[in-house]
Amino acid sequence: MTNMPKISLVVPNLNCAEFLEQTITSIVSQSYPNLELILSDGGSTDGSLDIVERYRGAFTLIISEPDTGQANAVNKGFALATGEVMGWINSDDVLMPGGLGLVGSLFALKSKLDWVTGKLTTIDEAGRILASRRPRPISYQRFLAGDYQWVQQESTFWRRSLWDKAGGQLDERLSLAVDGELWLRFSRYAELIPVHDKIGAFRFRTGQRSEAIDAYHAEMLAVIANEKQSADSPDAVTKSVLAAPTKLRSWSEADSSFPGLINCDPKPIKSLSLWKHRFARVIRKL
Repeated sequence: MTNMPKISLVVPNLNCAEFLEQTITSIVSQSYPNLELILSDGGSTDGSLDIVERYRGAFTLIISEPDTGQANAVNKGFALATGEVMGWINSDDVLMPGGLGLVGSLFALKSKLDWVTGKLTTIDEAGRILASRRPRPISYQRFLAGDYQWVQQESTFWRRSLWDKAGGQLDERLSLAVDGELWLRFSRYAELIPVHDKIGAFRFRTGQRSEAIDAYHAEMLAVIANEKQSADSPDAVTKSVLAAPTKLRSWSEADSSFPGLINCDPKPIKSLSLWKHRFARVIRKL
């Protein structure tokens, strides 16, 4: 029987006690049989660690010390992680029911799969689902074209081998686009496979860092411009993208500007009954 891979999941947190317990319960309720759960707390003073203490048995590692920001917190967690599959979820977001089982089953049964992303799912402050739509296929060429909206971080998981190949850390010089910069590096080496099912959900709430959307785009476009300076152009599509001005583009704008771009898109995984059935069998045997 194929074993479910160990998933290392890092939860960075700083004074997010209002939502932290919902994040933790969304993870532990998954009953995933091979989970390495790591908290990377930046020295919270709002009662976050009291909440964590109630779930101490669910955590493999708990880090609580000052850090320099989200990227540093996540890097600290991953530096101690040992799982074959990796991901992180912020302490105000949640995993959707069955998300880890789906991820584990996909990586267990598809040996050539390097990273996946699920439906773009959003919730409100009360945890109610606002929207859930299929993820868009996004290739390396689309990133370079400025068409990167969005790869949902809490719905994205990858193999350790890809993490190591792409440098093995988040870029701590960035303030906001730490996820987008990582996805761009990953896309140099492997296709991001879209999965037509829910894995995680992003919470919209007052005061979150993602409200600084213009600053995020400015940071991400600077990352793309830098990438274009060293990128190869083995085909006509990539060559035309590299020659074009660096700017934010919608899907339709990118397709109309660069004929053939759609042919670079990875194919999604649509039929999920096999993966769900596989995980259900594993859980029944525990």
